[in-house]
Amino acid sequence: MRENILREAQKFFFKNGLRSATMDDLCKSLGISKKTLYRHFSNKETLVREVMQTFMQKNTRMIAEMITGAPHAIAGFFETSSHVYQIMNRISPVLIFEIRKYYPSIWHELQSFKRSSIESMATENLKRGVEEGLYRSDIDIDMVMRFYLAILLNMNDEELFPETLNNPAKIYEAFINYHLRSIATPEGYRLFTELIEGETIDHQPYTLKQL
Repeated sequence: MRENILREAQKFFFKNGLRSATMDDLCKSLGISKKTLYRHFSNKETLVREVMQTFMQKNTRMIAEMITGAPHAIAGFFETSSHVYQIMNRISPVLIFEIRKYYPSIWHELQSFKRSSIESMATENLKRGVEEGLYRSDIDIDMVMRFYLAILLNMNDEELFPETLNNPAKIYEAFINYHLRSIATPEGYRLFTELIEGETIDHQPYTLKQL
């Protein structure tokens, strides 16, 4: 029952946001009593925290598998970027705004988890890309990773990126292209372009467009 509540609550929150979604609404959507819901989650904040933590942990595991299982660094970066892009198109920008505003402790926990995950996975991908000749050998891996991390952690800042309130995926897409152009060798960017066009990896649809 607990797993089912988490799964359905995620769908409910992602579609309706948090502010207007009451526990009564969620119970009606799930077809359960409030007593049953509160037996597993003492309040709305506890439920929101676990929904977001479960979502982040699941997708981080998937991304880690994409990176390690990819045939080369560009493919790993492209697959993970496409996956994140699709996630950002599924999540309402309102949800992110409401977590930041009304659940600051949850937001900080998510940012901390994101930071630790990105640091390790981005560093691994950068080192591999340099070794494969797909990223420039003269890049400072630690500094590039920190640039990458800084943007990802601040993409939801509406003062820096006003469009994040309406279309965060567009900002992410522009950033990914900017990032690859700055670090890839000609061969690396050629592979990236082929992936965009679906010429070398065709097992799933991709949505990133070349700028």
